[in-house]
Amino acid sequence: MTGVLYYFASILAALAVAMLGPVFVAAIYGEVRVMQSFALVATLTVFVAGATSFALSGQGRRLANAGGYTLLVITWAFTPFIAAIPVAVATDAGLIDATFEATSGLTTTGASVFPLLDSLPRSIIFWRSELQWLGGFLTLLTIVLILAPAGVGGLPNRYIKLLESTSHGAGRRIEHLLAETAIAYGIISLACFVAFLASGLTTFDAMCLMFSTVSTGGLLPHEGNVSDIAGPGAQFWMMIFMIVGSTSVLWHSMIVQRRWMLLIQHRESYFVIGLAVVLGLIYAGTMIHVAGSPQVLAPLTALREGLFTATSLVSTTGYEVRDGSFSILPFPLVILIMLIGGASFSTAGGIKLYRFGGMMVQSYRELIRILLPHGIRAARFGSQVYDIQLMKAVWSAFALLVGAVLVGAIVLSLNMPDAEAAILAAISLLSNSGPVYDSAWQPGIRTWPRFAEFEPWEKMVSILLMVAGRIEILAVFGAANRTYWYHR
Repeated sequence: MTGVLYYFASILAALAVAMLGPVFVAAIYGEVRVMQSFALVATLTVFVAGATSFALSGQGRRLANAGGYTLLVITWAFTPFIAAIPVAVATDAGLIDATFEATSGLTTTGASVFPLLDSLPRSIIFWRSELQWLGGFLTLLTIVLILAPAGVGGLPNRYIKLLESTSHGAGRRIEHLLAETAIAYGIISLACFVAFLASGLTTFDAMCLMFSTVSTGGLLPHEGNVSDIAGPGAQFWMMIFMIVGSTSVLWHSMIVQRRWMLLIQHRESYFVIGLAVVLGLIYAGTMIHVAGSPQVLAPLTALREGLFTATSLVSTTGYEVRDGSFSILPFPLVILIMLIGGASFSTAGGIKLYRFGGMMVQSYRELIRILLPHGIRAARFGSQVYDIQLMKAVWSAFALLVGAVLVGAIVLSLNMPDAEAAILAAISLLSNSGPVYDSAWQPGIRTWPRFAEFEPWEKMVSILLMVAGRIEILAVFGAANRTYWYHR
């Protein structure tokens, strides 16, 4: 348990350091009340983290599997609450609304209960954007350090050593992986920020959009949609970095290390890109058909907006170029894409294409078995072999996700006008693609309440769904392992 407390204290210290960002922004814009709130919470958080680390000095820091799962649950359950405190103190938002917003940021869901963003202090806008970036980094760490090494939900761990170095001993594995992931994430973020500045965005907007895009978060720094903030040039770079955020960090490592054979064998990230392109062409064609003529919507504009919308949906970011972009495709198709999400080892939500591919491979093998009962076929997805144990884990993760969708939809439907709204809300929250729910779904025909209009109990349920979508639900069961706790 000492390892759990030590690393949680380190996360709290990092959160407190991150609060210096909104303190600096508040000082620039003269937001004294907000600056004081963040400074006070940051000081108290550093004190608690420092006291905990000092009390545990000299103690073991090893994390067993159940200990890692416990750290995961504690981190995602309590960190959003701490991040919400300065928001609740500095604004008129209640604690539930502030916690919803902080949870949405840290889980990179992108849902918001603030209907009038331009009336908020700039430092609060900056903080909710920064939380997405922190949440994206925390997501990568939890996958690389805890979930993938344990094979939770069938996550692939075959190439995890690409991020490790043989010159580092086992005792420094966590520190080394942390440094490697931080450097890669930082370089990508810097490149995105520079690209946005070169596209003509202001420094503030470029920083906030970088936070949101790299982490596939979806929260915007202003009211409206992407076209109200960013021009075609910035939208192009947003597409590029949404793809980067939704593809595997292991794939990125293969490119940097020039592991050409592994790059050829790795299929998941290519499928993410291919799905975005194919879906983008479908969106573009549908947009041209809906517009009716090239004079209303030029083909090149439709292609750009179609690819942007598809990339945003596949990466579970949730950006829209114009209101109602997602809803021009059939409702079930949009839900399916959200459920699948991006690649494993990425900041995207959903069950991940890796698992979906495994389920399709096994389903195909079972169909072939009916025709050729004695035939032998390898179950592979690129270089990954799907054995029976791996598929059990994959199907278990999928079953738990479907169960969470059903429970969430049933609970939310108690105060929804129809079942479609409850299903879409539950899937949007669990797949961490919240803005898709707030899209203009048949305006004038269906009037669905926005997140800001949810009752307090609905917001609490939404918070649980967002956290459940970011944590592998199987890890929650692992944290409740009685055998582990009996020996504490």
